[in-house]
Amino acid sequence: MTRPRLLLVALAIVVAAATRLPRLSHPLTPDEAGFLIVGRGWSSAGAQLYGAQWVDRPPVLIAIFRFAEQAGGLYALRLIGVLAAALTVLLAARVAVRIAGGSAAVPAAWAAALMVATPVVANGRVDGELLAAPFVLAGLSAAVAALAPEISARQVLIRASLAGVAGLTAMMIKQNFVDVAVFAAVAGLVALLRREIDWPRARLLVVGFVGGAAAALAVILLWSWSRGTSPIELYEALYPFRIEASRAIDEGAAAVIERRSALRLALVLGGAVPLTVIALPLLWRRGTAAVWGMVAVVAFGLFSVAAGGSAWLHYLVQLCGPVAVLTGVAAATYRIRGRLAIAAGLILVLVAGVVTQIELPDRPTQLTRERSGEAIAAVSDPGDSIVVFPYGANIAYASGLDTPYPYLWMLPAIVRDTDLSTLGGLIRGENPPTWLVLTTQPDRWPNYGLTGPTDLLDERYAEVGELCGRPVYLMRDADRAAPVDPCA
Repeated sequence: MTRPRLLLVALAIVVAAATRLPRLSHPLTPDEAGFLIVGRGWSSAGAQLYGAQWVDRPPVLIAIFRFAEQAGGLYALRLIGVLAAALTVLLAARVAVRIAGGSAAVPAAWAAALMVATPVVANGRVDGELLAAPFVLAGLSAAVAALAPEISARQVLIRASLAGVAGLTAMMIKQNFVDVAVFAAVAGLVALLRREIDWPRARLLVVGFVGGAAAALAVILLWSWSRGTSPIELYEALYPFRIEASRAIDEGAAAVIERRSALRLALVLGGAVPLTVIALPLLWRRGTAAVWGMVAVVAFGLFSVAAGGSAWLHYLVQLCGPVAVLTGVAAATYRIRGRLAIAAGLILVLVAGVVTQIELPDRPTQLTRERSGEAIAAVSDPGDSIVVFPYGANIAYASGLDTPYPYLWMLPAIVRDTDLSTLGGLIRGENPPTWLVLTTQPDRWPNYGLTGPTDLLDERYAEVGELCGRPVYLMRDADRAAPVDPCA
């Protein structure tokens, strides 16, 4: 790349990073707080998948959050998110250059920067999608390089192996991120059908990719197993559980209708749909094996987002890198009209981001939860514990107390503790939690599919007040002051 292009790519990286810096101190979302709690407790074998906690997420994700928790928690996690966003921009430009040359770098970088920066898509949070994105792009870069006709057999094997390692690592952060495998399969098949590679080279590609993925999987599973997370339990959490969970989501579909509507709008305003539509003529103008592979990855990403069930906006991060690559390749291929259309798509993303940048929609809610947890921390004794039910891990995290209930999210509780036997056993057991915070009243629990008793607290707990409208219960034999309501 020329020096001006390098500077413009660097500027895009700075923009992607800088837009996240003001959010470093924003309150943790429930997902961020929950994963930090799980990571903090994943130090040895326990009754659950990750020590004392259970969550349907892969081990590399939990390891990253564990590192963030040990490095300082909130700020460390958000800085990791800044790094992930910057790497996504850099690697999107790199993949585009490998497909279409240096002229593809700048539009790919800026498309990625705007998409990962806009609150329409990312909303400032650090989740599995953002952390997996650089690994997907690293795998795509290695896979594109492995298809180059001029390299030696040894280089093919090495690059295909690197693609397999990166692709598998992405899956071990977010289990539905099989983008690299989709690209390798489609691009490799197209290249073989067009005789751009022969059968011996195709076999090398398969052996290298599968070998790299298998080696990475073996290392991750053995390392996780050494920490008490068995491969069988991990598989059940990542895949069979998701099938059960999708049924639970469908049964309570009314709760996600509004989010699905917002998700469809974000697909447009976040740039994924318009930029993809603009780039589709690439299949006829520059329909190389790599371009067909990238289109397949975007199509899979759209399917993955639609199949996500809960319709959270951060699902769209999966599309940012691949769509940015296609945008860069299209800009390098098209003439003036096509480039103007791409510019219009990028301006749409920019305008939508500026309009929604003023205030994150969920910040007030997360702030009240954070302050509620801090209010409990202010009156707690060492050794106290807390359960926040049926959701609200950021309250538990802000309290600084241990949380013995294994399900920090409502969906695992609905599927795995439908009759509330685990929660009931904990409350009636020898070491019940000192504090209980209800984010949904017991009379509403059946609305979510929870069939257990709603009078679990009557015998051993007394309500001591509310925190921002959420009732707080304290063990009857615990002598603690009532927490001060931060919303009073």
